[in-house]
Amino acid sequence: MSCALNKDREIEQLKMLAVTLQANIVKEEETAADLELKARVFSFGEYKADVQDKMLVSLHRKVLEVYRRCIGENEANLGTLQMLTVIEHQLDDLLECLERVPPGKIEQAEKAKEKERRMRMREEKIRQQRQLQEERLQRALARAQADIKKKTGRRLIFRSEPPAFKEKEDEDQGLIDKEKEELLYYFT
Repeated sequence: MSCALNKDREIEQLKMLAVTLQANIVKEEETAADLELKARVFSFGEYKADVQDKMLVSLHRKVLEVYRRCIGENEANLGTLQMLTVIEHQLDDLLECLERVPPGKIEQAEKAKEKERRMRMREEKIRQQRQLQEERLQRALARAQADIKKKTGRRLIFRSEPPAFKEKEDEDQGLIDKEKEELLYYFT
């Protein structure tokens, strides 16, 4: 009797699995039709096939690089979409884990990262200053060891500015102005 129950359960599980697989097949067919439509729309545009191929290869390389950094080597030779799906699942898992972490720990980790970043920036700045100082020292040494260029001929001297010319006010002009004022005052 238990053997019959086990078989019934197994049959029921297989039926449920078949229904799930059928639903997945329908979903994948819809996705394929949608992608085919997008591909057709894309190919009607101004892009040429060779340009599209280059772009797809470039996208595949970028996705592969992200996949290697996030997941590891692509041992199963997954396609671009499958790699993106795996990356998306990994990201979802990481976000769920991040939500479970206490906020205090997150702040502490962020502070540590910021401190480390500032330290790296400081070290980089010091390294650049040392390199710049070394370059200056090399240039000064090269100038010191270079042949001295002796100037020949007369030294050029620029003309000095002529003295400023002061205009003398005419005393006659002052008298004429005074007479005009008196005339205007008395006769108007």
